[in-house]
Amino acid sequence: MIKHVVVWKLKEENKAENAKKLKEMLDALPPIISEIKSFQVGINENDGDHDAILISEFESYEDLKAYDGHPEHQKCRTFIRSVAESRVAVDFTE
Repeated sequence: MIKHVVVWKLKEENKAENAKKLKEMLDALPPIISEIKSFQVGINENDGDHDAILISEFESYEDLKAYDGHPEHQKCRTFIRSVAESRVAVDFTE
């Protein structure tokens, strides 16, 4: 199983609104992208260095690549890039 973890720091402008939209957009992906085995999106509820997190699982790196290139994921990516200040990602085999 491949774990794919992404953490974002959002720009200050409209941060709460953008965090909510980020979560809504990402949460819509599992019913659409069959390669997703597990998917959790969270918004930081405490003061911290980052604002949102995605923890997801895929059977293989090929499935992760399919998810990454999926048009609906690309729509999410475009929005997130417009509102994110920074992004950190880690992929590992469990």
